[in-house]
Amino acid sequence: MEKQTLDQLEAALAAVRKDLAPRVEELAQKSTAGVLTPEEHREYADVVRLNDMISLLRLEAEELWTLRAAS
Repeated sequence: MEKQTLDQLEAALAAVRKDLAPRVEELAQKSTAGVLTPEEHREYADVVRLNDMISLLRLEAEELWTLRAAS
């Protein structure tokens, strides 16, 4: 995977985070207050799960890039 591809992926993810930030913040506040509806709870759990998956993929891509750059 090329460094340029990783940079493009990061830019795309940043745009998505910016678009989703207000909704995620709303869900986080409602979760802290204990007032999420069942549907909101599922939505928030999905967002958290997706964030975890993206973080893991990012780490794996960075590791792969580091290994390729070293060889």
